[in-house]
Amino acid sequence: MSNDTTMWGAERPVSFSSQNSLYAITIAYHSDWSRIGATAYLEGLDQGKTCSLSRLEPEFSTPYSKNRYCLDDRYVSRKPITIQQLNGRLLITPHPEGTGIRIDGYHVRAPHYVFEEQLKTGVVVELGGRVIVVLHSLSPDRRSPNMHRMLGVSEGIENIRRSVDRVADLNVPVLIRGETGTGKELVASALHNASPRCTRPMLAVNVGAIPESLAISELFGAKKGSFTGANKDKPGYFSQANNSTLFLDEIGDAPDEVQVALLRTLETSEVRPVGGTEVLKVDVRLVAATDADLESKMESQDFRNPLLQRLAGFEIWIPRLAQRKPDIGLLLSEFLRYEFDAIAEQRHYQELDPDSEMLWYQFFRHALEFDWPGNIRQMRNIARQVAIHNRLASFTSIPPRVEAMLLEQNQKQAEAEQNQVNGNGIEHEPTPVPGSIIHHYAKPKDDEPPAPARRKPSTIDEAELMEALQRQRWDLKNTAEDLNISRAALYKMIEANPNVRKAGDLSVDELTQSYERCAGDLEQMVDELHVSKAALKRRIKELAIG
Repeated sequence: MSNDTTMWGAERPVSFSSQNSLYAITIAYHSDWSRIGATAYLEGLDQGKTCSLSRLEPEFSTPYSKNRYCLDDRYVSRKPITIQQLNGRLLITPHPEGTGIRIDGYHVRAPHYVFEEQLKTGVVVELGGRVIVVLHSLSPDRRSPNMHRMLGVSEGIENIRRSVDRVADLNVPVLIRGETGTGKELVASALHNASPRCTRPMLAVNVGAIPESLAISELFGAKKGSFTGANKDKPGYFSQANNSTLFLDEIGDAPDEVQVALLRTLETSEVRPVGGTEVLKVDVRLVAATDADLESKMESQDFRNPLLQRLAGFEIWIPRLAQRKPDIGLLLSEFLRYEFDAIAEQRHYQELDPDSEMLWYQFFRHALEFDWPGNIRQMRNIARQVAIHNRLASFTSIPPRVEAMLLEQNQKQAEAEQNQVNGNGIEHEPTPVPGSIIHHYAKPKDDEPPAPARRKPSTIDEAELMEALQRQRWDLKNTAEDLNISRAALYKMIEANPNVRKAGDLSVDELTQSYERCAGDLEQMVDELHVSKAALKRRIKELAIG
């Protein structure tokens, strides 16, 4: 089979476009979390230049910052992976003696093509089971000079920034469209803050949350005595937002009566309060948002076509999070850091031992594969759950429900494609689960005996657990291997057993006295206190002992 045929099928025609794409590599996971989101722009590929990816090159930079990094991971080889542009595709060639790589979950051992349609979403490249980067395409259009408080380097988020730059200072209505949880109100705020109206606060209203019987009076105001309970004149949202921006969320849920009134206000810039005879002139910039299919609603006569045409003076479409792979690592790390910082548990991402490095690597890898049906809102919720789950914990772990949710899609794919090999040097193996002890992806050689089946934790009693911990000097990784169970299972057994001491259980006095008796020798302290060395080291640092 030639290299023109890959797992994605035969060679595809070159896209007819007046502009060539630019390409970039973004770090999606690194054990030094400050590097996540850093991007290297691959210049000159369209002119025949070959770009290299290795421990020392290229140089990555953080958007809107002067910080610069290389990958600088000792498990990533200095011998480079090369990237070339050929006939509208990118050719990725691993070095025969360099870092092992996986592309979108597949081992790649030979030259491998990726296509423009894949690069628009982002192609996930794993390096040596330690670092994850995303290779992606960008429009040649200039980057926005403003971040607009939107994290990300993908073409999807950059398009939104450019749209905000183009329309923010124009007095035209804007319709923001995208799935639930994609950040439509954030885009509305960016439009307002970049506009001449930014000196006054934007007023945000969820149209779908207003009772239908009150919608007209809430939006346009009501005069005293116009209905039961109207004891005084009440200004509507349009009057309150005069000379500012009114953001109407869930506009697709507006009842028909409200649609008619909105259409008139957009045409005349006038509102008539309920029970009033006079019309009021208003100067309001209207920004609306919806996750509804308005075209289908128009076909079913649930939404008025003239209103859509008025609302959409300019449209901004927000892509799904799963279509923004270059941004997933950055967003996830930022949300996790925010949540860990909020509960003073920074150690879970700042002080990584080999076990937690592998756990986070696997967690981010599965996050890149996940479909994120709830988009950014769902990611933020998961980050909060992970942080709270690890509060006061002596080791880092992923909540079982979160782990199961992230793994569901990957396991279905693995069952169908496990250990498939084709003639292009592509080999698929399931990605290890968070918390497992699978540290590499190499297949066993034919002459190697198969690994024994994992034991069920329920077959291990307390005496055997304690003996294994003592035998392995409370090293949790070695103890899990000794008992032939996963580390996640061992962690649960330790949490459930009150007779197993954890570093977090030790008092300040007990730790201080042991530290003094052992002259700060951690090995002696482990023998004396019967706790994990890694956890003990973290605890000593937390309490600033010594």
